[in-house]
Amino acid sequence: QPVLGLHVRGTDKDPAIGGAIVPPSSYARHIGRYLDAYPNASLFVATDSPASLAWFRERYGERVVARSALRSEANAFRDPSMASQQYQKGLDVLLDALLLSRCHYLLKSSSAVGEFAVYWNPSLHSRSVDLQFDGTRRRSRPAAAPSIPSTCPPPTADTTPLSTLHPP
Repeated sequence: QPVLGLHVRGTDKDPAIGGAIVPPSSYARHIGRYLDAYPNASLFVATDSPASLAWFRERYGERVVARSALRSEANAFRDPSMASQQYQKGLDVLLDALLLSRCHYLLKSSSAVGEFAVYWNPSLHSRSVDLQFDGTRRRSRPAAAPSIPSTCPPPTADTTPLSTLHPP
């Protein structure tokens, strides 16, 4: 089954470093194109924002897959109520990045998490869109596609399904 990976960076994004937060609604056009090509696709959402995850679940329903992870609108890494959960926060972001790397296509914004996924799966260089860049500014990497093509490459046979990648 095709899986579209969505990394939605929210509460911890510093606009001075990586640009403004890309809202979930900015992903919709690209998701629509992917679902037109693969109507039975799932959407794997990796985000630190409970509100962003809720937006995707409300709009796309049962096709949304997400790990049970620590999330906070107050910034999961700086939220004092989560100070004792440093290890879990690190594990959550690592597992999300690895799972994103196993997706058939990736939508992301400027973030080390999305770049890490591409690093672990170089085929995502040609199967990802960085939504941080709208064509008026230089792209983070030349291989980034401007949008999901109307005919996406089919999922590869060697891609491990997300259902087999879960923490012990």
